Amino acid sequence: MAAAVVLLPSAINALGGVLPPSAVAQHAPRHGRSRGMSMKGKGGKSRGYSVIEERDVTMAKALMFILKRTIQKSEEDEEGEEQETDNVVASPEGWVSVNDVLAHPRLAALEADLDDVQRIISSATKTRFELRQLPDKQADDAASFEIRRIINTDNVQVPVPAGEKLSADMEDLPDFIIYETSYQRYPLMLASGAITRPGGAQCLSFAPVTVADDGSEARQSQASDAEVSIWIHLRSALQAEPPIVWQRIESGAIVTADEVPKSLWKKAAARRPDIGTLFEDGEVRKEVPAGLRGKGAKGKAKKGKDALKRGSEDDSGSASDE
Repeated sequence: MAAAVVLLPSAINALGGVLPPSAVAQHAPRHGRSRGMSMKGKGGKSRGYSVIEERDVTMAKALMFILKRTIQKSEEDEEGEEQETDNVVASPEGWVSVNDVLAHPRLAALEADLDDVQRIISSATKTRFELRQLPDKQADDAASFEIRRIINTDNVQVPVPAGEKLSADMEDLPDFIIYETSYQRYPLMLASGAITRPGGAQCLSFAPVTVADDGSEARQSQASDAEVSIWIHLRSALQAEPPIVWQRIESGAIVTADEVPKSLWKKAAARRPDIGTLFEDGEVRKEVPAGLRGKGAKGKAKKGKDALKRGSEDDSGSASDE
């Protein structure tokens, strides 16, 4: 039987966290991997197996898991009994105490500390977390820091927004709010029965619209290239669906992280006048033309015209030959 070999942590650290070759059998596979296997990174480039690197990856995944599932404590929770949950409590702006994050079972099992969190954030190739130190606090205390995740939407890093929570009894509510989308995405939302957040988006953003006594509309401009506008009467929406949380952010836009069901849509109108109203008062008035639903529609139409043109030329050639 081969003798056991003990490797001191200091020996591993001296090698940058990479385990040395086996002292028992120089050609024996390490870590349970066969000799034919290799670890490859992006682009197929080989890399060594690093204990520290793999631990950091595991901690970063655990950190993302925790911050994705934060909860905001409501007044009811503060007055009543607290429910037992692993989810950490975040501020309205999404900030969470690093102390609470480290106490979460997923990071506690890895024995992570403040230095680990700071190293993960500073060494990351993509900025996924934001860390800040509270004023007049000690720099070596985890309770002195707060962390939140950054949402990457269309390659623009945007922190979770904070704003004024809206209620149906507020006097300064806009009459309507508008969600603007494309001809391609609108039929998908109509089929699913709700306006849902596109991949990577932290919330849905609506432009407020106020209707004057003379019927004129004052609205906040949103996407200039929008093709379909979905109108929602805000006060009615607040009354009909209290669970949906609406906020007014600093820019004036109205946002929500919840899905907005079709039952709240007042109407949906296409930008092109020849298409007009698509949806109104719970009923589908018109469908988006098939040629506008896909990105390849223009190419297909052009191809069809070319084929028709060629067919006409063939017919003309045949007639002239005769």
